[in-house]
Amino acid sequence: MVSRFFLLAASLTLVACSGEPAADEAESAAPPAPEAAEMVATVEILEPAQGDTVDGPAVTVRLATDGVRIVLAGDTTSGTGHHHLYLNDDLTPADQPVPTVPGSIIHMGDGSTEYTFEDVPAGEHRLIAVVGDGVHVPLQPWVVDTVTFTVRQ
Repeated sequence: MVSRFFLLAASLTLVACSGEPAADEAESAAPPAPEAAEMVATVEILEPAQGDTVDGPAVTVRLATDGVRIVLAGDTTSGTGHHHLYLNDDLTPADQPVPTVPGSIIHMGDGSTEYTFEDVPAGEHRLIAVVGDGVHVPLQPWVVDTVTFTVRQ
């Protein structure tokens, strides 16, 4: 019995002194994991939601983002941008500043997350939200959301 104890103790001592880290030491000695993949920025049109029927002619749009901070136009800090809305209009080229078209393509350069379109006619409409940088160029990869909704009057 005593010899088994000494044999076990000697084995443990040999393992402990072998220069190989124990399992918990190996984890702490391992190089740090690579940085987590950068968070992909998203925008979501909260209102009107996909498929909603809303009373018009005024239509209020509410937006939320994740992974990008909404700031004033002109702020070119990395990780920031501001909203642009396209009502019944197509997206403009990715490398071009978003134009202004009254009632159709709206810049929300004041850092807001809510906008009200006035005089939206009854019927089905498509709304696209795009986050652009400080000089109105869409962020890359695109930070965009699209919904269709119906206005009743």
